[in-house]
Amino acid sequence: MGAFQTVKQNIIERYSNIVDNSPKFAKFVNEPLKQSFRVNTLKGEKEEVLEKLKTYDSKIEKVKWNDNAFVSNLTNLGSSIEHFTGQIYIQELTSMIPPLIVKDVIEENKIIDCCAAPGSKTTQIADMMQNRGHIIANDSRHTRIKSLRGNLDRLGVTNTTVSLRDFKSFPNTKAELYLVDAPCSSEGTIRKKNAVARKWKEKDYERFSKLQKGLLKKACQMAPKGSTIIYSTCTFSPDENEKIVSEILTEESIDLKRINLNGLKTGKGITEWNGQIYDKEVEKCMRIWPHQNDTDGFFVARMEKC
Repeated sequence: MGAFQTVKQNIIERYSNIVDNSPKFAKFVNEPLKQSFRVNTLKGEKEEVLEKLKTYDSKIEKVKWNDNAFVSNLTNLGSSIEHFTGQIYIQELTSMIPPLIVKDVIEENKIIDCCAAPGSKTTQIADMMQNRGHIIANDSRHTRIKSLRGNLDRLGVTNTTVSLRDFKSFPNTKAELYLVDAPCSSEGTIRKKNAVARKWKEKDYERFSKLQKGLLKKACQMAPKGSTIIYSTCTFSPDENEKIVSEILTEESIDLKRINLNGLKTGKGITEWNGQIYDKEVEKCMRIWPHQNDTDGFFVARMEKC
C-alpha cells in the first residue's frame, strides 16, 4: 500500500464511528474529485461564459444546491482563456458554502475575511455584492498575499482592502460579517491528487485547534451585537470543529444558528468524540461528508453575537 493510500485508510478508520455511512464514505474517499468552478459575473454574463466553456466540455453540469456552481469532466480548466481573464474561478464546491449561507447579511455591508488567501471566498462574496460594500481581506502569511492580490485583480474586485496581519492582533474593527475560514489539517481535501499525504498525530490536531480557537475568539470579541460570525474548516476532525465551537459557546456571548441549503445533503455536528462531551448546541453546525454530495469534506458553523 502506497503512502497516500495509507493516509486515506487512516482517515477512513479514524472517522468510521461518527460518519453516517462508513462503507460509502470509504468508497468516495478513494474516488477522484471532479473539477468545479463558478462564473465570475463581475467579468461576464453567466450564460455567455458557460456557452464558451461548453465548446471544451459539452457535459458541464450545474450543481443543484448552488445556482452558480458547475462541475466539469475536464482537469485543465485552469489553462482556459476564461480562467486567465477571470471569467471563471476554479473552486471546490464546499468552499463556496460559507458565502451562500450568509446571503441575507452580505448586501452592501462591511465584511472581514480573517484568513482570506488565496481569495476564493473573498472573490465569491465580492461577486455576490457586485463590488458594493466593503471587504477587508486579511491574511497572516506574506507568501500568500501575492496570490490573494493576484486573484482580486484577475477577477475585477474593487471593493476589497488587503491587510497582512496575524488576525489575533488585528485592531478591533466593527463589521456586519466576520468570516473565519481557519487554517486546518485539511483532511477533507483527501480526494485531490495533491492533498495532505502524511499521517497526522494528536499533537498536530492540538496545534491547529489552539490556532483556530484563537482566531474565532478574536472575531467573537471584536464583533458588535447582532453581527454574524462564520467559522469553517476543510477537515473531518471534531478537535478542530465541534470542540472549538463548543468552547467558544461557553466563553463568549454568541448564539449558534441552524444552517440549511436546499438540495445539499448534510450531517449534524458531533456532540461526543474520544470521550469528550460537547455542548449539545453544536448539532446545529453543518458537516458535509464526501459521499453525501460527491464533494470533499467540510464543516461550517454560523453564529450571531449577543
